[in-house]
Formats: sequence, C-alpha cells, structure tokens
Amino acid sequence: MLILLLLACHLAFDGPLSRLRERTYDFYQFLAPRQATSNPVVIVSIDDASLNAHGRWPWNRGLLADLVDGITQSGASVVGLALVLPEADTSPEGIAGDKRLAAALAKNRTALAVSLGNEATVSEAEPKAGWSIVGQVPDTLPGFTGLTGSLAEFSKAAVGLGVIRSLPDPDGVLRHVPLLWLRNTAQGVQLWPSFSLELLRLYTGQDGYIARMNAAGFDALRMAGAIVPLEPEGGIRLWETATDTPRLSASTILSGHGDPRLRGAIAIVDLSAVGLTQYLPTPTHPARPGADIHADAIAQMIAGRYLAEPTHARMLERLWFLLSAVVFTGLSGVLAGRVVVGALALALLAVTPFVFGALEYSLQGALYDPLQPALATIMVAGFEGYVLYRRSEQRRSTLTRQFSQYLSPSVVQRLASSDTEAILSGEKREITILLSDIRGFTTMSEQLDTQEIAKVVNHFLGIATDEILKRDGTIDKFMGDAVLAFWNAPLDQPDHRERALEAGLALIERVKLEDAAFTADGHRSIEIGVAIETGICSVGNFGSERRFDYTAIGSPVNRAARLESTTKKLGIPLVLGPGFAAGASMPVVQAGAFELQGFKGEVPVFTVPEMQAAEPRSREPTW
Repeated sequence: MLILLLLACHLAFDGPLSRLRERTYDFYQFLAPRQATSNPVVIVSIDDASLNAHGRWPWNRGLLADLVDGITQSGASVVGLALVLPEADTSPEGIAGDKRLAAALAKNRTALAVSLGNEATVSEAEPKAGWSIVGQVPDTLPGFTGLTGSLAEFSKAAVGLGVIRSLPDPDGVLRHVPLLWLRNTAQGVQLWPSFSLELLRLYTGQDGYIARMNAAGFDALRMAGAIVPLEPEGGIRLWETATDTPRLSASTILSGHGDPRLRGAIAIVDLSAVGLTQYLPTPTHPARPGADIHADAIAQMIAGRYLAEPTHARMLERLWFLLSAVVFTGLSGVLAGRVVVGALALALLAVTPFVFGALEYSLQGALYDPLQPALATIMVAGFEGYVLYRRSEQRRSTLTRQFSQYLSPSVVQRLASSDTEAILSGEKREITILLSDIRGFTTMSEQLDTQEIAKVVNHFLGIATDEILKRDGTIDKFMGDAVLAFWNAPLDQPDHRERALEAGLALIERVKLEDAAFTADGHRSIEIGVAIETGICSVGNFGSERRFDYTAIGSPVNRAARLESTTKKLGIPLVLGPGFAAGASMPVVQAGAFELQGFKGEVPVFTVPEMQAAEPRSREPTW
C-alpha cells in the first residue's frame, strides 16, 4: 500500500516535485561542470574603471561608436552590444553621437539586443534573420505582443537583432536559456532568435535558421549544418563550465590598446559596473552576469553538448523505485535478523540510481533524478523495518504471555529472541513426555472435602511445576491431579531424555521428602507415579479461534498416559516407555510388558535399575 501511495504521489505531484528534481540536476553540475571547450566569446565590460576614465553612464553614443570600432580593429569577427538604446540623445553632442554609433554599427558586423514582453511596443523592429519552419506552430506556445528595441536607425544599421530576456524557474534560478521566441503581431507570428543565437549566426556567416516543430512545441533547430535539440518552449538547458569567459575592460580598448584575445572572437559588450548590471542565480553560481550566460550558451552550441531529460526518465525512475522497493520488501524476512546485511542491501539499492544518473549525465548529458526513487525506497525500507519491529514485539509479547506460565524465565527469554515461526504455527519434532499424577486420587477425593482436595492437589502440582521448570521443561497442562510436560520444544534440547528423567526422579524424591511435613499439618499422605516416553509429536498452537493452547499431540503422548497406570501394577513410582529406552544414554532395565489400551500387542515397560531395586514388585497399590 505504501509503494502504491508513493507512486500515486509521484504522479499527482510531479510539478512540485520537479523543484527537488532540478536541485538534483544542479548538484550534478556543481560536482562535475561541463568540460570547457574552445569558445570564441570575449566579454568587453563597461566596468568601474571605464566609468572612472570616461564618465558616468549613460555615455555619449559617440563613445560607444569608438568602442565598437576599437573592438573591430582588434580583430573581432562579431560585436554584440547587450544593450537596449530606445531613446535618442537630444543634446547637440548627443545627436552627433547617435549618428556616429549608427555609422559604426553599419560598417562593422554587429548585433543589438531587443526585449520582448506584453508591454507597449517601443521602437518597432523586424528580425534580421530569415526563417524556415518545418511543421505547424502549436497554439499552446506562449507568445509576447510588445517589443522594446533600440532606435530605428540603430536597429536598421545592425546586422543582427536578438532577444536578451531571461525566464528563471519559479525558485529564481536560471536553468533554461531560450533560443527562440514568439511574438504575436497584427500581421502574424514573428520568430525571434535569442541574442546568443544571433551572435552565433553572424559568427558562422549564416543568413537564417530552420526550426522544426512537433505537437508539443519546438523540437530542433538547424544552423550551419548543426542540429540543436530544443526543449518544447524553444530553449536549451544551461550547462555551465568551471572556466570563466575572458573579460576585458572597455577602457583598455578606448585607450587605443588592443587585445590579441579579440582576434577572430565574438565580442559581447555589457555593463558590469556596480549598480548597472543584472545578476542572475544559475545552477553553479549564486549570481552571474547575463553576458556570461550568453557566452555559455554559445559555447554549448559550438561544442554540440546539451543536457536534456529523456522522455522516458519519469517512467524509468518509477520502475526503478517499484523494483527496488519490491525486492527489499521481499527480502525483508531474510534480512530481518541481519542488520548489517540489510543496511548494505538498502545502501546498494539507494546508491545504484545515483551511479546510473551520474554516468548518464557525464557520458550522454541525460538527466535522471536518482534522489526521489532513492528516498522513496528508503521510506519503504523504514516502514518495512517498523512493521517487522512491531511484528517482532507483538510476537515477543505473545510468546511471553503464552509461555510464561509453563516455561522457565530463561527459556521464555530465549524463546522471545528466537526467529522460528514454527514455535507458534506448529511442527513435528521428537520430544520427551513426562506424565505424573497422585496414586489413588479418585478414592481420596471421595473421602476429603473440597478445600482439602485443593490443598493436596496444589501441593503436588506446585512441586511438579518447580522441578519441571528447573530443568527447562514445558508444562503442557494440568489435568486434575495430573501434570503433563515435555522437553525439546519449543526450543531444541539435545539432552531432553536426561532432563525429563532427572525431573521425574527429583519429583518422586521431593514428594517423599516433603510428605512428613505435609502430613504433620494434618493432610493426607500422597504417593505419585511418573511415566516418561519419547517420540515424534506435533507441537504447536492447537485449538479454536476463541481458545488455543501450546500443546503436543501424538501417539507418544497417549502411550505415556497409558504407561503411567502401570506404575501401580509394577509397584514402582517411575516407568519408561520403549521410545525413551531406545535412545537412552543411561542404563535402563525392562520392568515388564503390558497390553495398553489403543496399542496392539504388549508394550515393553522400562525403569532405571535403582528404582527396580528400591521398590518391591507388586501388582497392587501400595497405599
């Protein structure tokens, strides 16, 4: 039930649980970032040093024109301004600066940033890249209506335009970088590239893109002969490296000093001065500038390395949990008494999905969540352990309650710590049975009142109980003036014959020793007979649903009851059955042979030599 409940929760709460899943994927990147490959991106920062050298922001557009020209003269292939310049500079110097920047954008291979949203459109612009779409754009894909871009003369002069807007996850972490954006206009749907994708298009000298759609949304993007697998929303999952993107200060370029790292590079101009840049948390960084994220996206597309959840990931995670939970539950009975082995088995089942997930991540870029199936398996194991503990405690309580009245405390303690279920359910085993009663009790009971009968019976049964429990025997039942006990059940006792014989002899001797004091108190003198037999019996709980007892059933028990009556005929207090004599380790002698009710032929009867010598052979009671 718990396994099914956890599976149902995994299905019903897939959305909320995805946050935990994303943290696991972040941990993958934290432990093993993507190996750095050749990346042509260099970031030119308008940093604090640049503002100190050339004045506070915003700069005159002419200064930006000088920066673009300086970067190009240093050998950069593409210059991307991660800036949106929607307003004209109306000052006399500003008008001239705007013209200079437009000219610089036009004569160099440059790209500008735009932002999409649902606000009013500012500075309308059209995508620079051409598009071919394979498939139908689903109506379910979200689109934006508004656009914020730079001045029309800037947008017209630039060779490329790309969207710089980011869409963090609900927890604020940026894990997905959109490459394609949809804008809904009166003329129809526009497809816009991201800023990083547009820079890569200019770098590879392409005129446009080919996007493939499926029923869920975007499927893949083809550019410069390479295929970029896309998420349905049109992005890729950010896969960061431990290597920082090279950075230059804009003041270095504006001072006329070039940098060899710009040769053949994609240069991204961004604002990194304190208070002017926007930082975003990513899987491996608590705060990261947007330009670095564009650089990582470009590096991923050049290297062709992508992270993605396989479509069957959820199913595989659930199947693994189901398999591991069922396996552990199935083995729990075997592992219950082996704590170390059980812990190792659980650790193996819990660690395996982590090893598999780590290998798939590092080798294939495939994302599987090992945490949730492992946690669920541990929950099932914990619950199963609790159930086993409760069963053990209930069983211990049942055994203690059931056996404490007719087993010695040491045997009860050993029994409670054992793990044999046959104790309660029943089993066949060889046992030695002892049956003893008071001779002539029927005649005695007719002569005595009820209270005196109770004192006589309780006196004898008290002695019998004491001597039997001293030898770790099991008292089966009291039957009026008789007691039935056995050895070698519920626990193994290899010396069960010896224990039973010792108990029988001790019982006879003690009754004799205490008889003088008993009669001195005004009670009737008693004599007892003891019969001991060994054989295979069924031992366990027998009875009805309302009442049952732990008892022994079988021919040896019946034979012991019949043998006890022969003590009167033989005139000796102790007789042994043929089953006992056959395996006895002590000397026994045959005292006679009798036909016993329920048994064919004469049954030989044995006793110990000292008993035969001590008692006269008589077939009459010795009252």
